[in-house]
Amino acid sequence: MPSPDVPGGVPPGPPPSGAGYSPYAGGGSIPPPPPPPPQYNGDGPLYGQQPRNGLGKAALVCGIIAVALSFVPGLNAFSWPLGVLAIVFGAIGWSRANKGQATNKSIAITGLVLGIVSFFTFCLIYVIIGAGSATMYNTAPM
Repeated sequence: MPSPDVPGGVPPGPPPSGAGYSPYAGGGSIPPPPPPPPQYNGDGPLYGQQPRNGLGKAALVCGIIAVALSFVPGLNAFSWPLGVLAIVFGAIGWSRANKGQATNKSIAITGLVLGIVSFFTFCLIYVIIGAGSATMYNTAPM
């Protein structure tokens, strides 16, 4: 006589092989593999990642401040470190833009050029001051 619990009178047997297996279930199963590393193309990170524009912007800001300070004789002593930083940051930012890691190539080049200009202006101011003071002391009556 068929069992009233089971339709058709067939009692349930063992589940088929592999049925109900979950690699994420507890009970001593093997943990899932770690996610794969991020993908890279030949030039750097893939285009879905954020560009690294910070050094180009820093070069522009340092270059602008260095040029502004380099024309003031008392304050131009502070312009040469900013000019050197603008040159270094601009060169690194330009390199990143060439590799495809940054998108602000023109800003990095502008910061680099402003750093170079501020350094030459700094040197020029001291040459002019030195030349003026040398003629002043040489022409004084004795």
